[in-house]
Amino acid sequence: MTANKNLYIGKHLTWDEAVDMFPDLWVVFKDCKMSGIDIEEGILVDVIADQDIKNYMKQHFNEDIVIDRTTEDCNVGYIHGEIKEKTI
Repeated sequence: MTANKNLYIGKHLTWDEAVDMFPDLWVVFKDCKMSGIDIEEGILVDVIADQDIKNYMKQHFNEDIVIDRTTEDCNVGYIHGEIKEKTI
């Protein structure tokens, strides 16, 4: 189930909470606590659908944010700075 993102923008969330609320979407965090390259928790900035992520990344390139997808089994992947559709 996907939650209404407007209720959570600006709120502190753990990664697990974000995954539960926004499956198969990209989440944007700031002020993150990280474990290596993995987000543990942070302030939710936005939630983005696959078709909008490329433009979002271009528009927010210089911002101090972390963007990750909540589910890895999607039809796109992030390769060398570009969103590419999987061919398999």
